[in-house]
Amino acid sequence: MPYLAPPKRIRLADGSTRTDPEQFADDAELLAQSGWQRSELTESDIVALTPPAAPPPPEPGPLDTGYDTGLGFRLAWQPEDVALLTGLYVLGQRAEELGVDQPLVVTDTDGEPHSLTFSEFDAMMLGYGSARAALSAPPPGNVTI
Repeated sequence: MPYLAPPKRIRLADGSTRTDPEQFADDAELLAQSGWQRSELTESDIVALTPPAAPPPPEPGPLDTGYDTGLGFRLAWQPEDVALLTGLYVLGQRAEELGVDQPLVVTDTDGEPHSLTFSEFDAMMLGYGSARAALSAPPPGNVTI
């Protein structure tokens, strides 16, 4: 039986029964015997029954949006991302020293891989490192020694 639905058959005190759901709400005697009350649903009732809306999510901060490489994609800069990119930089630098022409594959914040030459990666990492350091620096005037 659905929640707050009247029973399929109601037996009245005089022995008669009602089976037509349309009769239930219109019969004052039936309502009185069954303990139900007729009431009007108001806008404030609906508002009181409606759960409050969830607050909007906070605006994403710089750490959430990542670093815009200027190459059409963004890189994350959480500590594990910095570590992976730093490791890739060291390997790419060593490959460059050895004369190995190997593209460096970087995965952006959307999970898409991007193939870069070492010179492209080097320029990108200079900007990335500088921007990440700026985020980590204390705000001006809050320097403690």
